[in-house]
Amino acid sequence: MNRVTIELWLWLGKELKGFESVTEMRSVKEESVEEGTTIRQLLDRLARSHPPIAEKVFDLTEKRVYPYVVINYNDRVISPYEVYDKVLKDGDKITILPMYVGG
Repeated sequence: MNRVTIELWLWLGKELKGFESVTEMRSVKEESVEEGTTIRQLLDRLARSHPPIAEKVFDLTEKRVYPYVVINYNDRVISPYEVYDKVLKDGDKITILPMYVGG
């Protein structure tokens, strides 16, 4: 069993049971995942157990993150093409951020 950290920066703190609401905008949870679990599988599981994640982060029908969300893997942005099939390892950190645009 691997332990991964999920960090959300989406103003969902009070809506997410089981997550530690560090600030109004930042929520953190450590999750156990089986060997071979991908980021897509983890997000799917989180969205099924936390409706706000299904509404704002991961589309359960399309099995993908919404286009206004960015996923960081171990503190670096990874390509949306790479994010889904990345196999999680013990100690990994997934950070979910809103997409920022503008200038």
